[in-house]
Amino acid sequence: MHILRRIPYYGVLALLIYMPLHVFLSQSLSLVTGGLTEWKLAKDAVIGLLTVFTVCMVWKQGRVPRWFHGLVACTVGFGMLHLVLWALHPHLYAESAWLGTTYNVRLFCLAVVGAGAALLTPSLFTFRSIRRVVLGVSSLVAVLAVLQYWLPKDILTHAGYSLSRGVRPNFFIDDNPAFPRVMSTLRDPNSLGAYLLVPLALLSAAALRIRELTKRSRWLLGALVVVHAAALYLTFSRSAWLAAAGVVSLTIWWQFSSQLVRVLRNWWLVGALALVLLSGTAYLFRHNTALDGILTHSTAAQVGAIDSNQYHWLYVRRGLEGILRQPWGHGPGTAGLASIQNPNGGLLTENYYVQIGYEVGVAGLALFIGVNIWLHRRIWQRHDNWTVPLLASFWAYVVMNMLLHTWSNEAVAAQWWLLAGLAVALPLHAAAKRQLPPQRP
Repeated sequence: MHILRRIPYYGVLALLIYMPLHVFLSQSLSLVTGGLTEWKLAKDAVIGLLTVFTVCMVWKQGRVPRWFHGLVACTVGFGMLHLVLWALHPHLYAESAWLGTTYNVRLFCLAVVGAGAALLTPSLFTFRSIRRVVLGVSSLVAVLAVLQYWLPKDILTHAGYSLSRGVRPNFFIDDNPAFPRVMSTLRDPNSLGAYLLVPLALLSAAALRIRELTKRSRWLLGALVVVHAAALYLTFSRSAWLAAAGVVSLTIWWQFSSQLVRVLRNWWLVGALALVLLSGTAYLFRHNTALDGILTHSTAAQVGAIDSNQYHWLYVRRGLEGILRQPWGHGPGTAGLASIQNPNGGLLTENYYVQIGYEVGVAGLALFIGVNIWLHRRIWQRHDNWTVPLLASFWAYVVMNMLLHTWSNEAVAAQWWLLAGLAVALPLHAAAKRQLPPQRP
């Protein structure tokens, strides 16, 4: 029984390590073993089985917190809502419907696994140990991203990447080879940028306490910051840049809010002048081709009358119109990344919240947002080392999900939702260092 209780713990570590490498490993290893579809589906099957096993082990242990029952109930209810809507829309394309259900429900499953593992073996989880795992894997991913920028752009075709096998081997801004983008071992540049947000939050929090570190640790921290920042920049993901700026700003604000208020009062004129200078510089370089391509994703190679920015708002509007027409939902897999599997065409809403509302209706969207709010409140109440990185990245992901289908990526989802599950379940030790002021954000 002692060994069985540790299985969720090892499962959490395995998912944190494997998920960022999943796309690369599945594409490359399947060239030798075959069964690319099985490689893709196995990870979600493992998450499902691990979720059921974890719930059973927590219930068998007894003394189950009431909130854990509620989280499990929300997970089951969210899954049942998908299945009911699928049954009410039997004409749905089966593969898209199954993928849509899997992508959406696995978020809650990951939180259940993280929370259950912490309830079963709380002594095995420490902030420092989990941080080492997260930063160890993200550092490998970031280094590969930087190397990828300088390597031949078709190098991943030798690792099994191709459109026919479901993953593009390279990305460019507006499909212009003069503006390459990196994605490392993840599926695309935007997903890589999103994945790096939690590591950047951890590094930002560590940097604010640099005086407490040894000289060797400072050099290591500096190297990690540089390689993560370089990888983030080379994704040329504007949403990830914006989200990363939010992560760093929130981390600094929550750590030094009172001091920053005093600085702003004394140096507001300098800040205003800096803003004017920055705006003037941007205006002077407004016709710079390279800068325009990076910031607006519009280049001389643009095809058609509508650029990527206009397409984004067009898709969002279509999704909102669909919710208004059918507020009870169109069924799983009818929007988002899962919908593009449908040979008859899908709907990329370019907004994860619009996607959920389109698929499972207003009720499903309300349940999803409700669980998000509950997790946020539980993490905020900790006031310890977990709080600032997770909440700063939480709001960054809110921003990214307003622009992309961020939570549909397995690496991004596994990292944040597993850590969130851990954070809500781990006991708060009396000696834990508090990082946040008592007021709510």
